[in-house]
Amino acid sequence: MNEAIVNFIIWAFLATVTTLILLHLSKRDEKKKTLIPAMLVILTMGYLMGYAVSNGNLPLAFSVFLVGGIMLNLYYASMKRRGYVLEDERTLRIEEISARRTLQVFMIGLAFAVIYLSVAQQRNPALRDAFILAESLLVFLFFTHLAFKIYYSRVM
Repeated sequence: MNEAIVNFIIWAFLATVTTLILLHLSKRDEKKKTLIPAMLVILTMGYLMGYAVSNGNLPLAFSVFLVGGIMLNLYYASMKRRGYVLEDERTLRIEEISARRTLQVFMIGLAFAVIYLSVAQQRNPALRDAFILAESLLVFLFFTHLAFKIYYSRVM
């Protein structure tokens, strides 16, 4: 019980400091004030997921993840209805480019891991499962990317 109190105090401290920092920054930029509820939801999610994981409670961890995601989605939807512009064409384009580069870097890194593990698993058979996992992830990412590319080329 003592550990739960200490963890709650740490969470409350982080939530307070984050709120104060965002309030200070919002003096110059009103848009930053809209981030306060979202940051509090994210900090609460982190606290509750940490609690769930440390206790081995998988259903609670997934529930916290789902409920937090729904809450964030509803909050941003309400902000959009109020007229706050949270994203425009420029930010969407930046997101597209960064997502593409992230995918490229991840797939290249995964390809190097597959190459390394394909050789290393011959000397150490315990690495076979890691090789199969990395290879499966690479193939899955490739085909998922290809499927979305075909889909959006038809839709757009």
